[in-house]
Amino acid sequence: MEYVIKELVDKLKEDDINNYALQEGVTLSEDELKTIYLYIKNYWQVFYKEDASDLFLELKEKLSPKAYEKVLELYKKYKKK
Repeated sequence: MEYVIKELVDKLKEDDINNYALQEGVTLSEDELKTIYLYIKNYWQVFYKEDASDLFLELKEKLSPKAYEKVLELYKKYKKK
């Protein structure tokens, strides 16, 4: 499964994140989009295998409340799978 996730992350573009956010009813600022993109690209293994609570504390400071809540909601949803 890790290989599949790595392949998806490698192909991920900012537009993919933005389009998905819009489908989820969240409009991201340019800074929020770049932040989420960089965190996914750089820390996907932490989100996948480790305790990501420190990363979420950082994200809480960098994202709007609505964007942060949606990121956290989606993380919890997909982490269960």
